[in-house]
Amino acid sequence: MNWLLIALVPGITWGFASICDKILVSRFVKDGITAGILTNVFSAVFPLLLLPFWPIHLLPPAPALLIFLAGVIWGWNRLAYMKGISLEEATRVVAIASLSPVVILLGSVAFFGEVLTSTHFASFALILTGVIWISLKKTGKAFHFSPAMLWLLLSVAMFSAATLLLKKTAVDDWWSAVFLINVGFAAGSAPFLAFPRQFSAVRASFSRHAFPLMGMLLLINAFTLAGRAGYFLSVQLGPAALASVLASLQTAFVFILALLLTFFAPSIIKEDYHPGIILGKLGAILLILGGIALLYLG
Repeated sequence: MNWLLIALVPGITWGFASICDKILVSRFVKDGITAGILTNVFSAVFPLLLLPFWPIHLLPPAPALLIFLAGVIWGWNRLAYMKGISLEEATRVVAIASLSPVVILLGSVAFFGEVLTSTHFASFALILTGVIWISLKKTGKAFHFSPAMLWLLLSVAMFSAATLLLKKTAVDDWWSAVFLINVGFAAGSAPFLAFPRQFSAVRASFSRHAFPLMGMLLLINAFTLAGRAGYFLSVQLGPAALASVLASLQTAFVFILALLLTFFAPSIIKEDYHPGIILGKLGAILLILGGIALLYLG
């Protein structure tokens, strides 16, 4: 039961973070890659504020290297994810990212000897159907995939790789490990500021919105840090695929939050609220959640 509660933390906190991410790229930093760089660099800043209360310790070199590398790759995942959310509604983006449990389970089969069952294949079919459904948009008489689709597939691949790397580590000091993950986020993303376009975009964003931008970045990192801590612990203590499955419940939280904000606070978030669109999203998300449930049973 304790493991289950820990594994539910990422889905909830990342759900709130996804809404904040959409606000970030809508109001403060229009370019998704630049927004991702900023949030990743701040990933190292926020834990530094907690060091006086929770000091870290040196980890053994081998797992420390794997954890750091996982943080770098996880940070690159976030660059692709932020680019995707700058092009598409938060609800669709998070739903498409629900492909990650499928990829992680396949990786667990390949590298850790986990066994696929017929239930797993049924769950794959449901998740894939739901993802394809929610990623298709009608323009005129034709259907097209979301412009964010390729970015999100790249994001899923990198998130899955980071998860599998974390599964290969075994450390008891989870706070030091999470701190190192966040350092990896920053170290893998800071070099992108050497590109003039990204550096100019960061400077322009801070010159226009210094204090609200700083506040939004700290809020995003508070949510994501809590999610990463819960995710790291759940991957360490239980099946990697199942930890990813429960984290994917973020899809349901984002759908509910985005819908509530669209109706009651459209100045913050406003998605397409036509009944047919809402029902289509709901149907796709229910398929995805059905696949997640089957993956849990499998």
